[in-house]
Order: sequence, then structure tokens, then C-alpha cells
Amino acid sequence: MKYTLTITEEHLCSLKEAILHEDGKERPAILLCGRSFIANDPWDGGPEERFLSRKIITIPDEEIISHSKVHVKWETDTFRKAMKLAEEENLAVCLVHNHPNGALKFSAIDDENEPHLIKSIFNRNGGERPHLSIVLTPDGQIFGRAWSVQLKPYPLEMIRVLGNRFVFHYEGKYNTITREVFQRQQLAFGQTLGNDLSKLRIAVVGAGATGTATAALLSKIGVGQVLLIDKDQVERSNLSRLHGATAADADSGRYKVDVLQNYIAGAGIGTRVRTFNGWVGDSKCRDAIKACDIVFGCTDDHSGRIFLNRLAHFYLLPVFDMGIVIEPDPNDASNLLALQGRLTLILPGNICLLCRGEVNATLAAEDDLKRNDPTGYERRKDEAYVVGGGNPSPAVITFTTEIATVSVNELINRITGFKKKGAENNFMRYFDRCEDGKPGAKQRIGCPICFEKNYWGLGDVSPFMDQAN
Repeated sequence: MKYTLTITEEHLCSLKEAILHEDGKERPAILLCGRSFIANDPWDGGPEERFLSRKIITIPDEEIISHSKVHVKWETDTFRKAMKLAEEENLAVCLVHNHPNGALKFSAIDDENEPHLIKSIFNRNGGERPHLSIVLTPDGQIFGRAWSVQLKPYPLEMIRVLGNRFVFHYEGKYNTITREVFQRQQLAFGQTLGNDLSKLRIAVVGAGATGTATAALLSKIGVGQVLLIDKDQVERSNLSRLHGATAADADSGRYKVDVLQNYIAGAGIGTRVRTFNGWVGDSKCRDAIKACDIVFGCTDDHSGRIFLNRLAHFYLLPVFDMGIVIEPDPNDASNLLALQGRLTLILPGNICLLCRGEVNATLAAEDDLKRNDPTGYERRKDEAYVVGGGNPSPAVITFTTEIATVSVNELINRITGFKKKGAENNFMRYFDRCEDGKPGAKQRIGCPICFEKNYWGLGDVSPFMDQAN
């Protein structure tokens, strides 16, 4: 069993404010977490228990009995209330405290006291799923462990902090292992970026024009694990847009994900690629997509994008959603009414795709009908009941590749912070006007996805992602 934690940047900032004080003394707090259970990691095999930050409960100063640079003793009134809330909402309890001296391991006092607190959680709330504890240090380090029902501790193998910056904590993060293939990249951004990328598991949803460019770029910068998701076969009509595809692939009807997997493997960089030949929302894909750290959405399927919009919030999975619009002038073949590319980062705290108007519920329903009942879809199309059943959208590989590059560069920016103006949550490139922009949008009051926080970090529920609603 592997144990990991994903925490939002907002939650981490709140924890730091609560427990990292200038007096240099230890303080406690509690983080309640949703859970994501992955039965089989598609790259390494075996299960993973992933904790997802959901709610912070601070311990008031009046409950601190005594504390110093190396210990804290506190009353349990708030702790008992937190256990009750965790039971009611089926959440894991995470004990949080700081090490003012910067020690990067649990102390003997921690080892003595934590089992008693963890045991009280199991005794009160029952169940066998683990709880956890983490430590923050003044210089920004985080480490932690999960506790089994047998009160045996297991280290957290990865702690992800996600927000305007992406920070990953894991053993060996600062090791120096130079690979010749990435020497030039290391000259620009140092060794740590390469170490981070080698650890990441990234899904690319859609293996078309944008998806093939994105996946190839991710491999070229050193992403260690990539998941490719697409259900379509290569056709002659899309050879001009797919990186790595050949006429022989089209003639033999090879699936896009298989062709792209071979293309990436052929570069010899070492990226481990797994594929899913189907729709991203298929129940058979759940383990694989939940096992990822980041998702790149490269699909024009409205139903799939609504699925990813939901996934990002339930599982704290950042989704880089991309789109291209090429609109010819129906009255002038030499003129384009629009030629633009878009990148939107979907993550709790950002305005979602629904509120931005980037997805259409009617078209999503038609996508579902086409996928689940092709005959019925064609019948409704013939009867003019289908809105989105017209001609395919225009596409040109140079523009799809450019927006893929913009998106992968934004991933690098989230990790390194190289952009002087910070993060870009919604970016537009107007190719025809030689301009870039950041269009605003208003959050829809009452939006169940991005306005209400009921789903943020909730993780596994039944039905999956509460899709009945």
C-alpha cells in the first residue's frame, strides 16, 4: 500500500498561519481529508490510499496546556469535535503540528504521543481505513505518515501542494542525478525540476492534434509517467494533425493511443506510458485517472470536459483544459472570423468550465447519446434534433501544437515560478490578432462545482462523483 496526501495551497497557507508563529513554539491543528482509494496503480501496480485536504480545524490557544520548541501538550475538546465531524462526513483525520527547529523527522515525543491520539480516532469512529499526521517546518518542508488500524506508521511517499504554485515533497527530491538527455534543460531550471517531473503521473485525455503534441512535449521535458486516454483509431483524414502517426497506422486501423505510445517510446527518453482505449468517464478508467497527479484535457467532447471539470474538484486533480477555435467566414473563403487558442486551469478556487461557458450541457448530452446509442444519435440527427451534429471543426497542426506548448510551459511555470506575472488560470492566444489575453468570467452563484465547496476534496463517494446530481 502506498500513502500520499494532496493539499490545496489555500489550506497549507491557513495551516501555516495557525501554527507557525514568531515565538518558535510547537502548535497543533487538525486537517480533515477526503479519501481516494486506487486499487491498482497502472505503472507500478498495487494499491494507493490518497488523502485529500478538505477542512481545517484550528486548536484555540486556550486549549494549549504547554508548549516549547520541542513539544506541545493540548486539551482535546476541539479534537473530539473534529472526530465527530470526521465520522459524520466519512473523512480521515490528519494531526498537524510544526517543528520550529526544522527537524525533518518525527521526534521521540511524536512517536510516543501520536499513537494514543490515533487510537482514540479508531476507537470512536471505527473502521479500518487509515488516518495520518504531518509536520510543517519554518523553511517550508512537509513530511508525514499514515497510521493503520494496528497503529503501525507508514511514510507518506508524496505530498502534493497545489494552487498558483505546484510543490511536491518526496524523499530524494534534492538528489543530483544528471541525465545527459536533460542537461540543457537543467542549465535553465536546475536539477529539482527534473526530479519533480520524473515523479509525476500525468494523464492526457484525447490523442488528437492537441493531445499528441502535449504528450510528446511532456515526455521530452522528462515527465516520468504518462497515461493516454482516447477511443478513436487513426484515419487518413487526421494524419496532418497527429504527431507520430503514419499512413500505415491509418490503413491498419491502429488506435491513436497505441500509435502515440510507440512514438514516445521510440524517442528512448524513458517515459513510462500506459493507455486506455475508451472514454475517460468509463468506470474501467477510474483507477488509472485517479492515480494521476495532473491531467491535460485535449478533447472537444463536451461530456468528457464536464467529467474532468468535476474530477478536478472531487479529487484535487489540476486539469489543464485546452481548446482551439477556427471560424471561417462563410461569405469570404479568404477570411477567418476567429483563430484563437485557450488554456484554462481547472482547480478548486478557480472559476470552472461551466461558469466560464466553455462547455455546453446540451452538446454534452448529445456526446453521451452518440457514445452510448449511436443508432439513436443518427436518428435524432436526421430528424434535426441534434444541435452539434454538423461538419467537423477546422484544425491546423501549427496552432494546436502552439497551444499545447503554452499549456506545458504553464506546468513548468507552476513548478518553477519562472513567469514574472505569476500563474495563468485562463489564457487566450488570438493568433489572428497577434495578441494574448486573460478573459474574465463571473462565478455563477450557487454553482455546485466551483461556488459551493461541498465537493472540494471529497474524494470517493457513491455514486461516483455524485453524478446522479
